[in-house]
Amino acid sequence: MRIPRGTTALLGTLALLCAASCGVRGKDQEQVLNRRLDGEPKTLNVLTATSGPEWDVLSLLTRNLLDYDEKLNLIPGLAESVEPDAGWLAFTVRLRDARWEDGSPVTSADVAYTIEALMDPKTPSLSRRSFFESFEKVEIVDARTARVFFKTPYSGRRDAFSVPLLPAKEYKGTDINTNPRNRNPLANGPYRLARWDSGRSLELVRNTQYFGEKTPAERVVFRVVPESASAFQGLLVGSLDETKLTFDQRKKLDADPNALAASLIYPELGYTYIAWNNRSPLFSDPKIRVALTKLIDREAIAKALYGGTARPANGPVPPGLWSYDAALQPWPHDEAGAVAALEAAGWKAGADGVRVKDGKRFEFELTFGIGSDVQRQQSELIQQAFRKAGIVATLRPMEWGAFLTKSDSGELEASMLALNLDPNPDLAMNWHSTQVPPNGFNSGYYSNPKADALMDEIRTTFDRAKAQTLYKELQRILHEDEPVTFLHVVAAKWGVAKRVENVKASPMGLFIFWPGGSAWRVRSKGPAGG
Repeated sequence: MRIPRGTTALLGTLALLCAASCGVRGKDQEQVLNRRLDGEPKTLNVLTATSGPEWDVLSLLTRNLLDYDEKLNLIPGLAESVEPDAGWLAFTVRLRDARWEDGSPVTSADVAYTIEALMDPKTPSLSRRSFFESFEKVEIVDARTARVFFKTPYSGRRDAFSVPLLPAKEYKGTDINTNPRNRNPLANGPYRLARWDSGRSLELVRNTQYFGEKTPAERVVFRVVPESASAFQGLLVGSLDETKLTFDQRKKLDADPNALAASLIYPELGYTYIAWNNRSPLFSDPKIRVALTKLIDREAIAKALYGGTARPANGPVPPGLWSYDAALQPWPHDEAGAVAALEAAGWKAGADGVRVKDGKRFEFELTFGIGSDVQRQQSELIQQAFRKAGIVATLRPMEWGAFLTKSDSGELEASMLALNLDPNPDLAMNWHSTQVPPNGFNSGYYSNPKADALMDEIRTTFDRAKAQTLYKELQRILHEDEPVTFLHVVAAKWGVAKRVENVKASPMGLFIFWPGGSAWRVRSKGPAGG
């Protein structure tokens, strides 16, 4: 549901929020959390879900075999242990005594089905599949033990088992993409789905079959509120307990000591970027891609839109990861150098000021997803910087689901994106030449044999110090090639109701780690809205 801009729409949205939440903020107010989704999930299938809203919900419905804690350590989830053999070619998975919400046990048959389904080319789950590359087979040892075999070793393989499960009895023999359980998942986590009011809300209730500790909140109600301004007003009046904030919203919240919510800030494990289609004659030359980056004053944007809580990114590895190269300096803002590079490459200013080469104008569409005010404002600033240099970027907002589909398939000329990473990311998924669509997420069609060779070597390097050296070399190649414009590493700004406690953040955010949002509880006494 896209809510139009304007006062009338805002009042209507607030009325919807209040109507949906005020009824549960009476005697049950201390048992219910009211959370925001900035878009409606397309699916709640744990293998095919890709968007933030989908994983915000799924993080409460399911546990992974292994979970990450707030310090990015792998900890037991549905599995009490996942151990490799001496050659890292076989992994033994031992399950806890966990159950699905209908009371049936989580078994090794679920492990086997999920991994086999994941590796099926018909399953659109590219990000997870890359960790299971060279998968050979799964053997069921007993009801709670499975052995997973691989043809070649991979240093990051244990992280692959941070994977959720599908119930084999519900999915086996069906089309995984159209199974009705995609809209009504069988939960094994602390909550189960009670109701999905399409376009409006999803309601979760405690899962009485969950093997772990009972959650503090009885219910979690997710409201679909695409517009940032509407969500912020919901936070201020108490009908939402959390939402991501813009810089201006954070300033306003911090300035009001009587506000029902408070802000918090934490560094994200990711970066923002402009994806260039490297197959396009506009963007096939690394020198031109570097020039485009130099035209953008990323420092000024960080101050204007992020209040100094962002800084220019130097490549595809953000600070906080062991593989980050702190010595690698981001490209500077250098208009003169960028223009000189454009001129040297044959892009000359035409009569109307727009650059032309071989009869082709330097003109393209810059696409971004609807719903982020910061992304829209940043796109406008970048558009202005390009226009000053004789480059025309036509802004094209697009509904989020359609935008991701076209971006992942490599159909767009240029797009504004953000990438959140796993604690031990496999860079090959995004940058290896074999991972172009439909094989992986190299949707810009970047290719460099030296980079490919380094990524291949990293995958089989088990010595951390040697791997760090290889990662630094790889980052320098990607820096020189600039296959995308690496914009910013950003500190996330969040507003959380003061009535909520036990809120913790990790480099993965507030929710996609364990215990994340499942540990949130409402104070027995304190501020409450509604």
